[in-house]
Parts: sequence; C-alpha cells; structure tokens
Amino acid sequence: MQKPPDYERAVRSEFEAVRTENTAEAYERFIRRHPGHPLIGEARKAILRLQER
Repeated sequence: MQKPPDYERAVRSEFEAVRTENTAEAYERFIRRHPGHPLIGEARKAILRLQER
C-alpha cells in the first residue's frame, strides 16, 4: 500500500508556486484552499504589498 502524500509538503509546494505567480488572485486562491494554515499570514502580507504598488 502506498504512503499518503505529505500534506504539509504539498501545501508548502503550492505556496511556492503561488509566490512564483505573485498575484493577489493566486494568494487569495491559496487562502481559500487552505483556511487556517499558518502560511495564510504570509499570503495576506503579500497581498498588501501588491496592493501598495
């Protein structure tokens, strides 16, 4: 039987892809997909930085 995927690793990998995209929409999508995850704090900060441009 295969081991289940590492959820935390998958979420962090997704967040790295979001950082590469670097759009408010991508960060907002991440927040919707992973409510309550510690990385949403970083996602919210990134959205604020993008809005200041």
